[in-house]
Amino acid sequence: MYMILHLYSDKYLDDMILALSEAGIEDPIVLSGETLGQKMLYDIPLFASFKDSPDIRQGFGSVIMGVAAKEDVDFALAELTESGLDLLKMGMVKVFLIPIGEIIG
Repeated sequence: MYMILHLYSDKYLDDMILALSEAGIEDPIVLSGETLGQKMLYDIPLFASFKDSPDIRQGFGSVIMGVAAKEDVDFALAELTESGLDLLKMGMVKVFLIPIGEIIG
């Protein structure tokens, strides 16, 4: 499976990286960037009045992508939950698992 993981707060990035590594998912690519709300807030003056919106306050997030088995992703999320950090319940993470037809290289 190809994993695309959206982490909506950089506050939890270290925890997520450690959990994925513990699950054996060790070479995904991590991209960091601004959320759409953050971009709108600072690049489009019309949206400046929305600065107190919770969605816009998050500001920055990460996308983690790589090849991973569903069981490994489930293990990583379970480890975080057991440590008291349930990112799914908090709405801080979304994971997409896409079947891979073939890997070349």
